[in-house]
Amino acid sequence: MEYLYPLFVIIFVIILVISILSIKVVPHKEAWIIERLGKFHKVAESGINFIFPILDTVKAKLSLKEQVLDVPKQDVITKDNVVVEVDALCYYKIIIPEKAFYNIEDLESAIEQTIQTAVRDVVGTFSLDDLLSAREEINERVKEQLDEISKEWGIIIHRVELKEINPPPDIIEAMTKLIEADRTKKAMITEAEGKKKAIELEAEAFKFKKIKEAEALKEFGEAQAVAVQKLISLVGDPQLATLLIVGDSYLNALKDMSTTESSKMVILPPNIESLIDMLNRRRGNDGGNTS
Repeated sequence: MEYLYPLFVIIFVIILVISILSIKVVPHKEAWIIERLGKFHKVAESGINFIFPILDTVKAKLSLKEQVLDVPKQDVITKDNVVVEVDALCYYKIIIPEKAFYNIEDLESAIEQTIQTAVRDVVGTFSLDDLLSAREEINERVKEQLDEISKEWGIIIHRVELKEINPPPDIIEAMTKLIEADRTKKAMITEAEGKKKAIELEAEAFKFKKIKEAEALKEFGEAQAVAVQKLISLVGDPQLATLLIVGDSYLNALKDMSTTESSKMVILPPNIESLIDMLNRRRGNDGGNTS
């Protein structure tokens, strides 16, 4: 039995070495495709896994993180026969590693070619004007075309985004001129509307001024009428009251004329003496009545 002891030791060491070599640690967010004797055996997920040497082979290491695929630029014909240059970004993630490895030869190339085909199909249904303003709709329609295919490849397409849409240089130049013309037109309209508004405001101000002047004139006339009535009641003679008011106006006018820098002499009106004589005679009559 003594000769069997070294054999057991050797077997134990071999088993220990094989066990140690079989222990593999798969990193987080990663999956390994394991084949045993040339056939798919399992998917080694993150953590500790036993992969036996000789029997098992790590065929591929796939990332389970979200991937970004930059789809190259391509020329696409729009509905109105304009050739535009379009490129895109695709955000996808592997959810079934064995399908992503076995069901398609080159996953990224397949996604790229499929997106380019879908972009050509979708963009071809839009005119150039609609294309530049319908990115979200185009992105969604391209993604819908990829969803069915992506299931067979064990991936999920999160979103597809058109990165650039470049029309030909002559189209860009024409669009720039059109935009500048539209801006000029809007500026002219704005300026014309501003002038119109200013004229309307000025007319409103003039109208308001005239209304206020008319109201003031009316109030002045009413005040004058009240003053005349009071004066008539005081002097008892309408003619005399009128002459007093006219005389007061003459005196005020003469006062204003005498205070101007250009006045050299003041000429009294010829009827001022008649006014004074009437006042004197009125006083004489009042005195006789009271005596």
